[in-house]
Amino acid sequence: MTMIVEPEKTAVIDVGSNSVRLVVYFGTKRAPLQFFNEKVVCGLGRDLATSGVLHPGGRKRALAAIRRFVGIAERMGAAQIHTVATAAVRNAKDGADFCDDVLLETNLSLRIVTGEEEGALSAQGIFFCRPYASGLVCDMGGSSMELAQIGGGAVKVSKTSNLGPLQLQKLAGDEAALATEIEGQLAELTVDFETQDTLYLIGGTIRAIANLDMALKAYPLDVLNEYGMSAADFKGLLHWILSAKSGQIEAMDAVASDRLAYVPMVAQVLLGLLDKIKPKQIVFSSFGIREGVLYEKMQPRIQRRDPLIEACQFFERSNARFKEFGTTLYAWVLPLFASESDDRKRLIWAACLLHDVTWQAHPNYRAEVSFDYATRANLVGLDHQERIFLAVALIHRYKNKPQIDKLDELNILLADHDQAQAEVLGRVMRLGAMLGGPDVAHMGQLRIKGDQLELVLDEQSAGLMGEVVEQRLAALAKALGKSAKMRVE
Repeated sequence: MTMIVEPEKTAVIDVGSNSVRLVVYFGTKRAPLQFFNEKVVCGLGRDLATSGVLHPGGRKRALAAIRRFVGIAERMGAAQIHTVATAAVRNAKDGADFCDDVLLETNLSLRIVTGEEEGALSAQGIFFCRPYASGLVCDMGGSSMELAQIGGGAVKVSKTSNLGPLQLQKLAGDEAALATEIEGQLAELTVDFETQDTLYLIGGTIRAIANLDMALKAYPLDVLNEYGMSAADFKGLLHWILSAKSGQIEAMDAVASDRLAYVPMVAQVLLGLLDKIKPKQIVFSSFGIREGVLYEKMQPRIQRRDPLIEACQFFERSNARFKEFGTTLYAWVLPLFASESDDRKRLIWAACLLHDVTWQAHPNYRAEVSFDYATRANLVGLDHQERIFLAVALIHRYKNKPQIDKLDELNILLADHDQAQAEVLGRVMRLGAMLGGPDVAHMGQLRIKGDQLELVLDEQSAGLMGEVVEQRLAALAKALGKSAKMRVE
């Protein structure tokens, strides 16, 4: 019997200009999951632009939060506690004194990063999800905004600016001065960057803007990471924000109260950025500097692994009845998808790894639970269409005619071909699951010959033939537009 060693927990404490956050991660080295996540809004950078020092009340709250977070991380058994302190601490005259206080009270040394390092770490947060992503990465914090160019697994250029809303608030009320400041800083920030198709956006207020768009559209998938739209649509959203009547955004209940005041100013900066760099598409990210810190600590061979497959393998080892059967199932179903792209095969493999992780749910609800699992699980390395593809495949793994809340709404986000292929994948997993399990030596083979789908079994597996196998094979063949045949050879 193979003993599975419990992965270590790792913690990151992020000391930002507006908030201090602790995230404890647990799982595989390449795709650790958020085990614990807590934020305290401290306002360290409040009034920094005029005072030059950390806000006294914010400093007191931040120190208390860090003290608490260290205690939590230690009690949870975190093997390591990484830290990162950004613009407020690095720019404040008393930033070093604050770090001394933290060291004295917690024995923890805060890592103060430069603006360029902050941009590079945030960009590596995109690599945490997509190791081969390319484009521009914009991270807007409270006191700064960073821009980085990524591609080929590397951060090529990283620059910083003082375009955070806490810095710009000193110009609030003077629209001409604010516009001049934004234009001047953007001109300097963007001069070294080449135009890219994709702009990745990171930051708390930016996420609030994405939530606002999802609320306006009544978007059916409540997952922010890799939520995307065209640059033209994003411009329209930003113009709407700037023209919204007083109280209109607040009434939608999509933006946290501590972010409301910053949304119009951030929208103005982002409009200027779009005019400068002219991307074609926008992708929002839930991940940033904290995940960049983890990615930076990974060995190169770990960085190159696929985070989606790593996470799905972890879920399978943790929850499935037959460990490692998912990869065998993938090899078994692959003849039906031999001509598909590597990206699609990767999704098919992920679905096979997840096909049995909800078996402990009541049989009447496994389809619903598996659907929710795929749409809401803490998976990385897939966009919304890919996430929905997995969900639709897994629901057909458990039901021939699923009637699930939101299924029709989410299906609309998939192309007809993808809907049909997800159903085929679900049906073939449904068939393969009853032919495999602990003994995978004699599952037989699927073959397509003209307008016929054959399941060919060897003599040792002939006893597996039966009504249920025939029914599932027939359902699969029907989804493929073919007739079914089962034989022994």
